[in-house]
Order: sequence, then structure tokens, then C-alpha cells
Amino acid sequence: MIISPNLWQSDEWNAFQNAVGNTSFWEREKNAKALVITRKPHWLKFWKKAFWEIPRGPIGNFSDFPPLLKKILEEAKSQNIAFLRVYPPFFSFGEELKNSPLFWESLEPLLKTYPHAPAPEIFPEHTLVLDLTQTEDEILAAMKQKGRYNIRLAEKKGVTIFEEKTTENFWRILQETASRDGFTSNKKPVYQKMVESFGENGILISAKDETGEVLASKIFVKSGDMAVYYYGASSENKRNLMAPYLLQWAGICWAKSKGAKVYDFLGVAPENDEAHRLKTVSEFKLKFGGKRVVCEKGIDFFL
Repeated sequence: MIISPNLWQSDEWNAFQNAVGNTSFWEREKNAKALVITRKPHWLKFWKKAFWEIPRGPIGNFSDFPPLLKKILEEAKSQNIAFLRVYPPFFSFGEELKNSPLFWESLEPLLKTYPHAPAPEIFPEHTLVLDLTQTEDEILAAMKQKGRYNIRLAEKKGVTIFEEKTTENFWRILQETASRDGFTSNKKPVYQKMVESFGENGILISAKDETGEVLASKIFVKSGDMAVYYYGASSENKRNLMAPYLLQWAGICWAKSKGAKVYDFLGVAPENDEAHRLKTVSEFKLKFGGKRVVCEKGIDFFL
């Protein structure tokens, strides 16, 4: 089985990591490879340590993953790395989107050799993916009725979409969103560097009303067959205009126009989990249709 490349195992993601000050490298073994990123969190600096992270990888030939990861673990140990964190790839591209089968079972020898523990859920274990090989009409038809209604309502109320080159509006609205929803944002330059690192495959678009007031702003990125709705911010003001719905639809259309086959909404709450931190935003995302995908949990290998 071949695990296809994804956004987090791409040259664009590598460029983005370098742009924000992280070091990274590709490691290869026969027909498999993995992008490895060095992380230096503040809680490891006292010991002058770092850890390595493989986000949504490896990719390539499934049977070559065990020797590849063994090679990376041995190299990490030789460089005094604290631990290796692995977040498995979660779907393959083709006629059907599906979980990567038996990922950790294939690595059973490594699990017996190295102490390990579940990794924190930095990458969502539950997400929603949309098949972009459908026509726009088919995608709209498969949405929940309220999703289609809100897109049309925003258009009727005079909301318009425009591309931005700087993150000033996005940052301003993001601070409001973070305060309202109780999360901590990245530092301001991170968002600008993401858009720049992806070049023509990254876009920051905003929605404004008829007076020119910017009501919502989102960042979308693409690599290969995969596009991701990565960051979003929306104002509490004039929420009745449904600007985020039209903006999300614009992002889907942009991804389709760039040739993406799969659109990842980047995280939803598990079904029937009313207390999950993504519960509120999930209600918004699920109105656009798509298919739920569950990823195997990440693991920290201790060295």
C-alpha cells in the first residue's frame, strides 16, 4: 500500500517551518520518506533538549515505514533528542477516503523496543474531508440545507469576498475570536509566513459588507491533491449577514480551482461528544457536507 503525500509531508510545509524558525529535514528509506521537524518548547530548554516531530507521516510504501522510523529513532538517540513524536497519516487518496490501516500494528517491534506514550492531540484525531472531484453543484447539493441557505443569504445581503496580501484584518479579527472562544493564537508573523511560504498555493481571503467593514477572514493552503482550511477568524458584529459561510464556500471553490481533490476542514468534534473543545466550530463545518475521518493517535517514543 502507498500512503500519498499530504500537506504536512510536503516541501511547502518544510518551507513554512523554516520560515518560522524551525529546522527540518527529509529522511528516506527505500520507497518511503518522512519530513522531520525539530521542536524546542520552553519546557525542554532547561535541559537544553529538543524533540523531533513527524507530522502525518511517513508517506510512501507502507512496508518501508518500520525501517525508516527505526533509522530516525537511532539518529535521534545519537543526537541526544529527548523523544520522537509521530502523528500517523490519516487517509489515502483514491476512490474512497479511508483511515490508514494498521499503522501502529506494523510498528509493533518499535513499540516493544522503545518506551512510549500517547502524544497530545495537536493534530485533530477527528476531521471532516470533502471530495472536490465533484462539481460545485454536486457539492452544494450534498450540503445541509442550512449551509446552502446561509451562503445565499450572505450573497443576498451584499457580502463580498476579496483577497488580501497582509494579515492586518485577519489578525485584528483573530484577537476577537480568540478572546471569545477561549484559545491562544500563534504569534502574528506566523500567519503571514504561512501564506507566503505556500506562494500561489496559499491564500488569505476576507469577507466584507456593503459598507466595507471586514467581518471574517480565513487562510487556505494547498499541496498536491490536498487543500486545508487552516485558520479562520470571524467578528461578532453583523453575524446575521452569515459572512463566514460565504467565505468558507469561496475557500472550497478556490481549492477546487487549484486542482485539489480533497478538502480538509482541519478538525471536528467526535460524534456525540458535547463537551469537546471543537463542538461549536464543528456545527459550522458540518453544514458543508463531507465525510468524517478518524486518525490513529500520535505516539511519543522516548529515547
